[in-house]
Amino acid sequence: MLDAMEPETRSAATARSSLWVPRLASLLLALGVLGALWGTAYSINGMTQAPATVKAPVTLAVSELAAGWGNVRVQVTGVDVPAGWLAGARPDGLQASGVDGGLTVAAWGSTRVEQLLGRGDWLIGGIGLLVGAVALRPVLLSIAAGRPFAPGNARRITLVAATVAVVGAAAPLAPQIAGQLVLARTGLARTGAFVSTVAVSPEPLLVAALVLAVATAFRAGEAMSRDVDGLV
Repeated sequence: MLDAMEPETRSAATARSSLWVPRLASLLLALGVLGALWGTAYSINGMTQAPATVKAPVTLAVSELAAGWGNVRVQVTGVDVPAGWLAGARPDGLQASGVDGGLTVAAWGSTRVEQLLGRGDWLIGGIGLLVGAVALRPVLLSIAAGRPFAPGNARRITLVAATVAVVGAAAPLAPQIAGQLVLARTGLARTGAFVSTVAVSPEPLLVAALVLAVATAFRAGEAMSRDVDGLV
């Protein structure tokens, strides 16, 4: 009796999967489109704000950081931003070797490049989300159809891994570069109070490596699927 019910149970599970997986693929694609549109619009809007105030992350090269996070203005000895101010960074603000924390510099007289880079993480992240969604949609649809190792899926997952690595490294760099440009334009870079380098977080590269491992498994599955098809 139980043996007779097992195929029906598997069929019901497969039917449910074939319904929600395509919906997930469509939702992911919609989020990708919205993310790309929002990131592009937000960045272009920032460029239209020049020469108004631009805000960008900077990192102190001093041993002590004034208290305050978020939009709280802070005072740093020997540092005075022309027509602007320094504010506290988020609690997970930029960190670097020998540096206690980061701040946000807000300065008037911004350039279009500064404004674009200051919001560049949204632009890069939105485009990356769209690329990943477009790449994953055929994979999810093939899984819903019962063909997870369809030709090309490993290549698509590899593209997702590359996208995670590039976006994860480039998105945080854009605002950091904007901060360096603001420091140079306002003369604050010459005070010696700020770190002059930008930092890349290793976490996105680790995530990309895990996704690449999944792509390798799918590539092996595709090879086995081709071998089975050849025997039929």
